[in-house]
Amino acid sequence: MFKKEKIEFVNQLKQDLEDAVCLYLFEFSGVTVNEDNALRMKIKETGATYRVIKNRLLKKATEGTRFEEATKNLVRNTVVAYTKEDPVSLAKVLSEFAKEKETFFFKGGVLEETVLTPEMFEEVATLPSKEELVAKLMYLLNYPLQGLVTALQGIYRNLPVVLNQIAKQKEEN
Repeated sequence: MFKKEKIEFVNQLKQDLEDAVCLYLFEFSGVTVNEDNALRMKIKETGATYRVIKNRLLKKATEGTRFEEATKNLVRNTVVAYTKEDPVSLAKVLSEFAKEKETFFFKGGVLEETVLTPEMFEEVATLPSKEELVAKLMYLLNYPLQGLVTALQGIYRNLPVVLNQIAKQKEEN
């Protein structure tokens, strides 16, 4: 890349990162082209962006942003993954790939305003996805109503039996 292209690239990356919810940085070595393509496809399914970027350009793009702290001491090849939507799904995909490939490991990252350690990243990767959380919330909101409906149905179902028993008691008396 020529200097003008690098400046445009850095400006575009800086603009993309402004809306990002998270930024994950990984060591990128020993990954074959096929493995990289498979990872890119999985990441694309989450709606995230995945790039191999020179550390120098990444540092320039994050200067003065909340991501600057995570990018200041980078060495060797770095993969950048960021998303504007669901940081948990992206973390899950990256974590699964890192477990399969020892040379692909977490270097740093930022979630919202928090600089992540490897332990914190693993916690994010083990969180339930957004869809799972919504389903659990809907279940919890729906559960009391289901109980009420079941109880009311029981009353209407048992009402003829109770009336029948009352009628039998009155006949016997």
